[in-house]
Formats: sequence, C-alpha cells, structure tokens
Amino acid sequence: MFVITGASGRTGRAAAVRLLAAGYRVRAVGRSAQRLADLAARGAEVWEADPTDPAALTDAFRGADGIYAVIQPNYIPDHPDFRAFQDQVAASLTKAVTESSVTRVVGLSSWGARHPKGTGPVMGLHRFEQRLSTVPGVDTLWLRAGYFMENLLDHIDTAKAHHRISAPFDPDIPLPFVTTGDIGVRAAEELATGTWHGTEVLELQGERDVSMREAAGVIANAVHADVLTYQQTSLDDFHAELRSKGVSVNVADMMVEVGEAVNSRYMRTEQPRTARTSTPTSIERFMEEEFAPRYRAARPD
Repeated sequence: MFVITGASGRTGRAAAVRLLAAGYRVRAVGRSAQRLADLAARGAEVWEADPTDPAALTDAFRGADGIYAVIQPNYIPDHPDFRAFQDQVAASLTKAVTESSVTRVVGLSSWGARHPKGTGPVMGLHRFEQRLSTVPGVDTLWLRAGYFMENLLDHIDTAKAHHRISAPFDPDIPLPFVTTGDIGVRAAEELATGTWHGTEVLELQGERDVSMREAAGVIANAVHADVLTYQQTSLDDFHAELRSKGVSVNVADMMVEVGEAVNSRYMRTEQPRTARTSTPTSIERFMEEEFAPRYRAARPD
C-alpha cells in the first residue's frame, strides 16, 4: 500500500491515479475528503489529515510500503511567512516518517534545491531535503522537478487580450519545462519499483528545454494567433504587479529571487539529460491539450 500526500493536488492526484490503475492499494491523504472523492471512486482509501499535523500523518503512514511526500509546490499568495509554513510542513512530514517506520519515500523537490539560499520558495525545499534525509533507515528519492508548464496557464487572459505573455525571465534562457502530470506518474513508478538506495536525487527536466520566447511561439501556433510575443518584465515591475494582486511582501520578495536566480543561471539543472531525467510530454502537446481549450473558452476583456 502506498500513501500519497497532497493527493488533491496535481502531482499527487496523478501519482494516485497511476498506482491505482496498476492495481496497487492507495491511501490518498488531503485536507478535505470531498476533494478526494474522485480518487475514492477509483478505489483509493481516503484519509483526511492536515499537512501540519504530525500525529494525523503518522497514522496515515502506518503500514505503508512507501509514501509520496509533498509540500505545497505553489506559494500561498497572501501568506505573511511562507518559509515558516514550509518548515512546519517539512517538520510534520519528517516526524510522521520517523514515527511510522516507513522505509521508502519519494519526495517532491525542485531544480535549484541544492542551494541553501537565493532561490525564493525553493529554499524551503532545500531545507525539506536536508531534514527528511537525516531519518535513519529510509531510502529517499528526491524528484527535483523543473519549471511547471502549468504556470503558463496563468497567461491565458493576457495572451487573449493583449497578444503577449510576460514574465521576469530572460527571453532566451532555456527552461526545463515539465508537466505536473508527468511528475506524478514518475513518482508513482519510482515508488512501485523502488530501485534506489539511501538518499538519491533525480532531476525531472521535461521533454526538452524551452525558452520563454520559444514558448510564446508554441502558444501562438496552438491558438492560431497571428501575433503573440513574449515580453520580459523587470524585477521591480514584477514585484509591483504581484503586490497589486494581493501577494504578500514576503512571497513577492521570494518570487523576485526566483527571477534573479533563473536569469543569472544560479538556478539550473545539473544532471545530464537522459531517458531517466526526461519526461514525455512536449510543450506543443501541452499547449494543444491544455492551453488552447482554455484560451478559446476565456472571455475577452
């Protein structure tokens, strides 16, 4: 039996679905049983537990052959101290692994997590790795995932209204775009096979590296737009835009750090691109299947 934390999220749900389809028993853990109803219908055992509650997580982990350990990968926009939240969840997950005697863990991390500072919210995943990897007798595989293709869905309204997308990244820096679905599937496969020993790191770099300028071109083709360009936003303007949308100072500062880290290549992949570090979904397929239908359904300004 495998336990999936964050099972109502994108990677967690994909992992649970993959394991269930392969015939494994799955315990899907999340804050709300209602949000896990679709997994229950597929045969998962649903377990309500707050990620900051180590006692509830310990109970959920007992008897598991392995767990998928997830700290919410997307920042909480208005959180006054997102670092503290990350550390609280990391401590809770680590205590639950320790006290439940689980011996196999796949943890969701991020490219750039080798750095202890200068990477915004990814620093929390660095600390998570450091904390959980000290638990004795546990084989832990850290999936350091690249830049989520799903982040591009946030640009649909701007693309439709203004024929552009914008972000703080240099237009020509290659980014390891990867889908959350592919991450979840890989987590499930690694849990099921368990071929690693001790603590290992595996980067998931997507089908290929793609720059933001190239991404804009792929979007244009997918939505049949005559003109759709990429505009690099200054870090100051990016910070101001986040604040105008209600993002806390703490979180906005973190996100600016991400832009700085990516543009300076401080945050980059390290492992060679191989069949194991690559994932199958191309950005073209993602845009056709995910971006374009939402773009067509979006209301123009």
